[in-house]
Amino acid sequence: MKNCIILTLIILMSCSSPDAKLEDIKDNSVTYTLRVEAGPGGSVSTEGGVYESGTEITIDAISNQDYEFVNWSNGSTESSLVFTITEDTSLIANFKLIGLNFTRNSFDIVNPNARKVDLVTTLNANPGIFVYQKNGFKYLIVPGVSDAQQTNRESSPRGKTFVFYKDATGWSDYSIENDQASTWVVRNFDYNSDFFVLGDANEIGNDWRNWKGDVIKGTPYNGKIEWERVTNPSQMGFFHDVSVGNLNSDNIPDILGVGFKFFLGNQNGYDFVGDDINFINPLIEYNFNTRPFAIELYDFDGDGVDEIISSDYRETYGASESNRVTIHKYNSTETTFKQIFTSNAPTSLHNEDMAATSIQIFDFNNDGKKDISIARESNSGESFEIWINNGDLTFSPHFSKKFQCNQFNMLEFEVFDANGDGNLDIILRPETCGGQPTESFLYSSYRESGKGVRLNDCIWLNDGSGNFRVYDEEELTSPLWVDYLFPYLENGVLHFVGFEYDPDDYNNENNSMNIDVIDFEVDLR
Repeated sequence: MKNCIILTLIILMSCSSPDAKLEDIKDNSVTYTLRVEAGPGGSVSTEGGVYESGTEITIDAISNQDYEFVNWSNGSTESSLVFTITEDTSLIANFKLIGLNFTRNSFDIVNPNARKVDLVTTLNANPGIFVYQKNGFKYLIVPGVSDAQQTNRESSPRGKTFVFYKDATGWSDYSIENDQASTWVVRNFDYNSDFFVLGDANEIGNDWRNWKGDVIKGTPYNGKIEWERVTNPSQMGFFHDVSVGNLNSDNIPDILGVGFKFFLGNQNGYDFVGDDINFINPLIEYNFNTRPFAIELYDFDGDGVDEIISSDYRETYGASESNRVTIHKYNSTETTFKQIFTSNAPTSLHNEDMAATSIQIFDFNNDGKKDISIARESNSGESFEIWINNGDLTFSPHFSKKFQCNQFNMLEFEVFDANGDGNLDIILRPETCGGQPTESFLYSSYRESGKGVRLNDCIWLNDGSGNFRVYDEEELTSPLWVDYLFPYLENGVLHFVGFEYDPDDYNNENNSMNIDVIDFEVDLR
């Protein structure tokens, strides 16, 4: 019994060592939980864990492409955060888009033509790209472009047309269209609520008589597009511009192409009238002193038949006067479109000979009468102008703005109410100047300092009287480098969409290239 007592005492004494006293337990045996997460646009080096009190921890906030770090939820603005944990802690890394708000959607495009030059040319400086919206579907139409360096069109196959489709996540899918949609190069297009038409205006080779392409019709249906080549080989022409309208009051849409080529719609297709080689056409009284490259249809007087609005391509290209606008009206007695108005105003709008490239009809001064807007080009730059409707099928020059190429370069324009004030604004389609950056759209000198595109000079706001001013309330910039942008309006919000890619990344083994579709959102409301 005594031996048991002694043994127990020894054990107790051994457990009561001075090194194991409760009062000597250190704080570092206390643990705390750290939770770390990243907001949209980035990531973090750790999601946290359980740490002993007093542990020094370093956490890095890592920005995704096109984003920059803003701050931590504890207020720190250091992307590499160092702190000592003394309590349960939650941290969030906050990021923001650099510059303008945008979406980026990436695609690996397999080139169906198996020629790098065709794919690159189709994506770069393509004037025929536009956004068409119908029944809730959104289509980015990218007409095919061929290698224009060839000597003739026979040696340069038509380029494949691409269509991109937009959903809630952005431009999320694409398709390569069939041969019916293939084109050499589309300069202009037109559309109504049911379909759109493309005008193929190839300029391949030195012989202008061989500059021939097609009129192509696209009809969206259930999210896809049905294509129809309106022209047959004998009806091809230099379709620098096309327009959809009503040329014979039968309520079936007709198509008119440059050269006054009439395609009259019927129940099964189109009846062709015209010969642009000799400019002989029984449906129009043609003045040989004009050479229109821009054309549009609109019924100004409400008689059920559209008037033909045209404008010449410079005096040096066969027109007798500079900067002219002409109106032809249908004469039911003579069953011919006859010229009823022509005017030019080189001194009030321009101080040089400018070539018309497209025409659009809208009411710019809110008087209930549709006015004429024209895009023009010259060797030195581009312009847009407004002609006001006098109410008697005559029009007066009203406003014009010209850009020097190295200052700001544009190719055509769109018309939207960009800021929701009820007035129709002019939204320019910006591009590089012959592949070179411009001072007020694409900043080469600012690229290293975080600036790429600037959209202010693309946006010209209407004061309600048909006079326009550039948007200057804030700088609309982004460090992204996009050579060419195409404006459209979605739910009242202005957008610009374009492509970002590196031709050097072209994969020659499978003829593919990665491209990003960049969509800038510019909410001016």
